[in-house]
Amino acid sequence: MRAMLCAAVFSAMIAGPALAQPAPAQAGEPGAKPSRTVYVCDKSAATRRGFEREFGVAAQFVKADQAAATGGSWAAPKCITAAEARKLKRELASAK
Repeated sequence: MRAMLCAAVFSAMIAGPALAQPAPAQAGEPGAKPSRTVYVCDKSAATRRGFEREFGVAAQFVKADQAAATGGSWAAPKCITAAEARKLKRELASAK
C-alpha cells in the first residue's frame, strides 16, 4: 500500500508540468512523444505480481540516471526503488 501511495505521489509530481502543456498526439500518430513512465516499487513478490497483472510484463527496475536519460521510449512502464526515486528527484530539480 505504501509503495502504491508513493507511486501515485511521484506520478503526480512528474505529471504536473506535463498537464500544464498542450496534450501530445495519440500514440501511433505522427508527432507523438515517446513514453517513459516509472513507478516507485518495492521488490516484494506481491508488488511484482501486481505490476505484472496491471501492465502485462514483469517489473523491470531502472536506476535514476536511466530514468532521467533523454531519447528513446519504453514499451511498458518501469519500476524504480524509493532511494533511486529520491536521486531522480534531485537530478530533475538540479536540471531546471
